[in-house]
Amino acid sequence: MSSGKRLALTTALCLTVLASVITLPDPSFSASAQRSKPLRAFGDNSYWNTPLPPNAPKHPNSNGILRYMRTAPGAGRGCIRLAGTGRDPWGQPIYWSNGHDREYRVRATDYYLPPELRSLRIPRGARPARTSDAEMTIYDVHRGYVVSLWHAKFNKKRHTWSAGGAQVAYLNSNGLDSRFKASNTRLNRGSMRGNNGATSAVRYDEVRAGAIRHVLRISAGPEVSKRATLPIYQSDGNSSLRNAPAQGTRMRLKPSVNLHSIKNRQARVIARAMQRYGVYIGDSGGTTMVKLENTRAEGRGQRWNVGARALCRLPLSRKYWKVVPNGYHPHR
Repeated sequence: MSSGKRLALTTALCLTVLASVITLPDPSFSASAQRSKPLRAFGDNSYWNTPLPPNAPKHPNSNGILRYMRTAPGAGRGCIRLAGTGRDPWGQPIYWSNGHDREYRVRATDYYLPPELRSLRIPRGARPARTSDAEMTIYDVHRGYVVSLWHAKFNKKRHTWSAGGAQVAYLNSNGLDSRFKASNTRLNRGSMRGNNGATSAVRYDEVRAGAIRHVLRISAGPEVSKRATLPIYQSDGNSSLRNAPAQGTRMRLKPSVNLHSIKNRQARVIARAMQRYGVYIGDSGGTTMVKLENTRAEGRGQRWNVGARALCRLPLSRKYWKVVPNGYHPHR
């Protein structure tokens, strides 16, 4: 056998082994996917995209957790606020990159950055939220992943990007961080403790289309527990109180709650997702909230016509909400 044929055979064998170990991007996630209809990251049977059945089990301390979330210091009005309405800067800018965008080697300022950030395509004019977290999300559907950036910063003079932390999640995977045995790829990694860019905020295109088809991440106002549960592998909370929820705790609006009383269409679409898929606690935020896409930071103007307290008629009480057991997944 010639040396050229041996090299070709060796290369083919290496690629076969590599493909059996990691999940490669699915070419079906093309740039046209998000133009035809709202893109849904991850598999239909993933933790993020599986609807909770009407008879989903109840966490043994559901009522205590809800009482804590409603009354503990930092609970505010005891409801989930919508961040990013009006002139509120706490929404999440979301960008879509393509082959025409410049590649950047993003410099790490705090935590390790995944290797995808050595050549991250960032659209011109993209900017993080003007908050202390300076977060933003970038979808690169051609390369098959979504990236969430924390403490992101663009240096105008040098035309360089830096970030304090980041998380990469591949769109055709099950979306779980590679630290979990249940993750189906080693490529889902970063410093976001299990959170990902696809569920970090409510996208405007999803709400405009009339349906959000995945679980939503919320931040907790009251201090959460030191413990963590799927899909979070490490908590940033510090509470030892029994009723303080573990970070990652999932809860849902009860199926019996009538949402027709919510007159605002945008709020009703979000509430319907909270009823069908639920929410999970992904952060300690000082305010209990779910982030909306920050269309103002993106340069598109304010597209949301809903108030920050639109869901406060559904307070975090056992009348409206139920907490499901830690790590619960309907398909297991």
